[in-house]
Amino acid sequence: MNHKRRKKQSKKMKPVILIFCEGDTEEVYVNSLRKQYKLPIKVITRITGLSVSPNIIHRYIQAERIGHGDKITSFLMYDLDNEEISKKLSSCKESIIIASNPSVELWFLLHAVMQNAAISTDNCIDKLKKSTPDWTNYRKGSLSEKQKQFLWNNRRLASERAKELKENANPSSSVYRLVDMMDEI
Repeated sequence: MNHKRRKKQSKKMKPVILIFCEGDTEEVYVNSLRKQYKLPIKVITRITGLSVSPNIIHRYIQAERIGHGDKITSFLMYDLDNEEISKKLSSCKESIIIASNPSVELWFLLHAVMQNAAISTDNCIDKLKKSTPDWTNYRKGSLSEKQKQFLWNNRRLASERAKELKENANPSSSVYRLVDMMDEI
């Protein structure tokens, strides 16, 4: 009897994306993106303030026990409303920084309107609430289904607007890097 073994075709592995977030709002947003894109995204949250460091990131990556051939990309999603966090984030050379100044709500606002002038987090949230009826009841740390759909439908417009702003200045957001990468995958 002649048995032929079939060679297993190796599966093409999707990249693993680890996103280290500052808080609940970022986590909710990233989870909504993950649901839409259907990509393997692991969200690690609440590495806040000055506690983020290359050692902490390395420890989390090691704990994930990713396969040998898998490509891991790590992002740091933080607000730049604190000057000290900028210094801390810049020491994390192997991660891609996706920061918003003053806060992630600026990224949300860019889905509705262009924001060129410096703005505080509170003013950004107020302007966001007035931008469309779906945002009237916005609260930090949560997004309604309508808000998630609005962000999904307008993500490319927000990316184009964000690219026009000076990086790390107020206002600015580099969350488009994450969205653009997910679009490419």
